[in-house]
Amino acid sequence: MIVFIVITAVLVVAIALVAVGRVTWRLQDQAPPAVYAVDEAVEFVADRLPDEVTAQLSFDDVREILQWHIEYLADRGVAVGKGDDRLVAGPLVAAEDDALAYVLGRAAEADMEVDDVWVVQVLDANEAYLQAIGAIGEAIAPAEPGDPSDDDAPA
Repeated sequence: MIVFIVITAVLVVAIALVAVGRVTWRLQDQAPPAVYAVDEAVEFVADRLPDEVTAQLSFDDVREILQWHIEYLADRGVAVGKGDDRLVAGPLVAAEDDALAYVLGRAAEADMEVDDVWVVQVLDANEAYLQAIGAIGEAIAPAEPGDPSDDDAPA
């Protein structure tokens, strides 16, 4: 009876070690998720804006613009929110011009008096924040014509 208990315990420990090892091995190559902290982002962005912009935009204005930018990224599937079960398998891309147009449209809807250049500067500083927290990776070079990985290349 004692031999049966010992064998069972050894099997349970072995199965647990294999399961934990497999998950650890699978996760070792994945980067930890980047967490966007709005208050930290507002400070980071505001510190990098020119004085003439910070004289015109309040912290609340910057926060609003940043939230619209993150909303745009989430709508494109590039960002996921807290509690969102979707897995983001990258690389994912969002066009900068589309993001600018989206944010300017939201600012117009909210009757926010902002200059286009100010919004560009806020979005540029926000991009620097996203890079600093590891949410944005390196740029991916477009595939060369005739590259075997190019799906659109004629066969």
